[in-house]
Amino acid sequence: MIRLRLYKARERQRVIDPADLTLTYFAVDPETKPVFEHNGVMVWVSHPDHCQAERRAGGRHLHLVESGTNVLPRARGLEILRAPAADYPWVHSLNRRWGTGEYLDRDRVETIVNRALDMEPWTLPEGPVGLVHLSYLMWFHNGAMANGAAWPLDNCTAEQIAAFIAAATYFELHDIADLIGRLEPDDALSHEYWDLSSPFGEDASLIRDALRCKLVEAPEDWG
Repeated sequence: MIRLRLYKARERQRVIDPADLTLTYFAVDPETKPVFEHNGVMVWVSHPDHCQAERRAGGRHLHLVESGTNVLPRARGLEILRAPAADYPWVHSLNRRWGTGEYLDRDRVETIVNRALDMEPWTLPEGPVGLVHLSYLMWFHNGAMANGAAWPLDNCTAEQIAAFIAAATYFELHDIADLIGRLEPDDALSHEYWDLSSPFGEDASLIRDALRCKLVEAPEDWG
């Protein structure tokens, strides 16, 4: 059987018959922050078109990354629930919701983001390689959120724009790297970036998730 938890509804949890999964999965309101759980795999739907897949293994938190991101098409989540034991590309990340280390992990991520924001990488690009990349990416992100994604066209050199792309590539955020590579003075591009970088309504959530991965996968890059 499959369990469904709803965090913003009176009906907090119920069991779903597999035969009813498709109807329930697409009918549930993302605003209720629904989490479907089946055979140790959890699929979290927090956007009309997107989801995230997570599981625990060996006491560690993992999430599913495909095409360089852990934000998946919503229909993909249904496929995963129907075949939770398949060989998916699970990767380790810092646990942001469960476990006794939850708040310490969250504080570590925010501390590193704040350090990156305090840097001006084009003035003094020194420090751990991960922090320098994060600094470039967060400077691009904050400029895009405040002034539109095309802001580097009027404010940055070609070398700086290339550094933004390299930073997104380092974090395996290939869709963001592609977007930066085709900057043009177009509001549509800004909306595309806003949806891409903050798919669940939390500012820079995609970047923070990528940072969690890198802190586990490449700790030597952070000093």
